[in-house]
Amino acid sequence: MDYLKTLNTNQTEAALWNEGPLLVLAGPGSGKTKTLTARVARLIGESSGESFRILCLTFTKKAATEMRERLFKIVPDARDRALLSTFHSFATDILRQHGSHFGLTPEFEILERSEQVSIVKRILSSNPDGFSRIVSAEKALESLEFLFRGLVPDEKVASLLKDGEVGKQLAALFAAYKQILRGQNALDYGAILYFCEELLVARPRLARQLRTVYKYICVDEFQDTNLAQYQLLRALTPERNANLFIVGDDDQIIYQWNGASPTRINELERHYDLKTIQLPENYRCPAEVVDIANALIAHNGERAAGKKPLKAMRGQADTSPIFLEFFDEEAEESAWVADQIAARLRVRTPPSEIVVLARNTKLLERVGTALGHVSVEAHVQRRKSQFESAPVRLVLSALKLAAVRSDEEISATLTKALSDCISASIEPDELAAWAAQTNGDNLEALVQLTSSHMDVPEEVCEAFKALARGEYSAFIADAFSYFDAQEAAIELRGEGSEAYADYPAEREIWRGIVRDLGGDADAYSLPLGQFLQELALANKSPEAPSSAVRCLTVHGSKGMEFRHVYLVGMAEDQLPSFQAKKAGDESREMQEERRNCFVAITRTMESLTLTCAGRYNGWRKAPSRFLVEMGLLEAS
Repeated sequence: MDYLKTLNTNQTEAALWNEGPLLVLAGPGSGKTKTLTARVARLIGESSGESFRILCLTFTKKAATEMRERLFKIVPDARDRALLSTFHSFATDILRQHGSHFGLTPEFEILERSEQVSIVKRILSSNPDGFSRIVSAEKALESLEFLFRGLVPDEKVASLLKDGEVGKQLAALFAAYKQILRGQNALDYGAILYFCEELLVARPRLARQLRTVYKYICVDEFQDTNLAQYQLLRALTPERNANLFIVGDDDQIIYQWNGASPTRINELERHYDLKTIQLPENYRCPAEVVDIANALIAHNGERAAGKKPLKAMRGQADTSPIFLEFFDEEAEESAWVADQIAARLRVRTPPSEIVVLARNTKLLERVGTALGHVSVEAHVQRRKSQFESAPVRLVLSALKLAAVRSDEEISATLTKALSDCISASIEPDELAAWAAQTNGDNLEALVQLTSSHMDVPEEVCEAFKALARGEYSAFIADAFSYFDAQEAAIELRGEGSEAYADYPAEREIWRGIVRDLGGDADAYSLPLGQFLQELALANKSPEAPSSAVRCLTVHGSKGMEFRHVYLVGMAEDQLPSFQAKKAGDESREMQEERRNCFVAITRTMESLTLTCAGRYNGWRKAPSRFLVEMGLLEAS
C-alpha cells in the first residue's frame, strides 16, 4: 500500500476509515480525489475474495473517468469490484432494469432539449384555453425541471405559486408531461432521478437488494447535490450504520440554481450519525491567495460548524502573486488583459496554463474578442446539451430509429438531417409512404427509400443497410467515414457549409465520449440502448484546443486549476450579481456570490490577476465589495 504513504495525516485518517458514515470536508486543492481513491483501493485490497461492490457517485463523466483512471493504476483489477458512475448514469441503469413499474421498457429513450420543448408545445397547443397562463414552452420546461429535481408531488405543485390559476395550469402540465414520457417510453434528464427515487421508495425490496450489492457508497462533490440526488442516496443507504463516505465542501456551493443547498450538510448530519474529518491543507495556491480566500469566505454565515480555515502548504513567494488593476471602461479592461496574456505567451507559457474567468459569458466574449485583436486564439466556453451539426444529428437519429423503429418524430429529424447533408430534398411524407409498405418499420423504409433515391450517395445507403441488419458499429464507422471525407473535401475547396460548420468539433466530442467508454471496441460492444444512454448523458460542450487560451465562467472552472488566473469584472452588479445585491447583504444569493468568488480565486497555482472597470454596458459601477473583504481594497 505504497499509495497510502503519499497522504498527509488527515488524508490517511480518511482513507483508513472503515465502517459507518463519514463526512470529509475537503477544501480546494486539498487532494480529495487522491484521498477518496486511496480509500476505495484499500477496501478492495483488504477484501480479496469477497463479493460486495463499492459505488462511487460523481456529478460529471469527467470526474468519474479521472477517478477510474487513478483507481485502475493502483488496483488494475478493480473493474469488477467498484462502480464509478454519475448519479444520472446509475439511476438510468436501475430504471432500465426495473422501469416496468412505470410502464417503461429497457429500450426507453433519453430525450434531448429540443424534443422536450416539442412535447411541451404539443401539450400547450392541445388545450390553449386550459394553459392560457403558460407564457412559453421554454419557460414552462424550466418549471418542470424545478419540479423534477425538487421531487415535488403532484398534489403540491399548484400550491407552490402565489397565483393559484398559474399553479393549477402548471400542475396539469406536469401531470400531462409525465404521462407522455411514459407513453413514449422516454425520459428526460430531470425525470431520470425523479422516477428512480420514486421506484426505490415504492419497491423497498429493490432498495435493500442494492444495499446488499453496494456495501460501501462514496460521493464526491456532495455539496452540489439537489434534493432528488440526496433522496436517491438516502434510498441506497440504511438509516443506521450506513457505510457512507461523503466528500464535499460547503464553501464551494455554487449551484443553488440547480437545487444545491447550504443546508444539505445539516440534513446529512440529521439523518446519519456522522463523524467529520477536515482536509484544510491547500497544496494548489500560493500562500497569499490562501490568505485572501480565507478572509473572503469568513464573511459567510452559512458554513459548517467548526470549519477550519484553509492551510497554505506552499511558502510565501518572493514577490506577491496577486495583482489588482482598475480601468475606466470595460474595453480598456479587456484590452489590457489580452495584452498581458499575449506577453505571457511570448515567453512560452503554454496557453492551457492560462485562464480568463468571469461571472458571465458576456464579459468572456469581450475578452475573447480582445485576444483575437492581439492574435491570440481564445476558446470561450459555451455549454451545449445536444449535437447540432447535420451529420452527427443524422448518425444519432438513425441510431435512435434503430432502437424504436416506428417513431415518427425521430424519422422526421432523420430525414431533415439527411436532406441537409446530401443537399437533396427528402420529406418525412416520403418515408411515411415507404413505411406503409414495411408494416411501420421506418428503418427498413429508410433503407428502401435511400436505395431508390438517386441523390443519396451509395456510402450512405450501405451504412443504413448495416444499421438495419443490427450492425450499429458498422453503421457508425461507415457514416462517419463518409462525412469525414466530405468535410475534408469542403475544407480543401475552401467552401463554407452550414451543415458541416460544427461538424469537426462535434466529431471530436463523439470521439471523446467513445474514449471515455474504453475505445471503439468497448463502446460499440455495448447494447445499443446503453450506448445511446451514454451519448445522451455525456457533455456535448467542445473542449478547448491546446493552442487556445480558455475563457470560462466561474461555474465552468469548477474542479480545474491553472498557473495563471485572470478574474475579470470584479465590480458590483458583475460579481456580486445585481440579483444578489437586490436580495441583500446577508441573503443566500449574496453568500453564493461570495462562494463563486472563492471558487474562482482558488483555481490559482501561481498568479492571480483581478480586474475591475468603472463602467459596464455604459453604467457606472463601484469596485466589488469582495475586494474589500479580501483585504485588497480599503473600505470607502
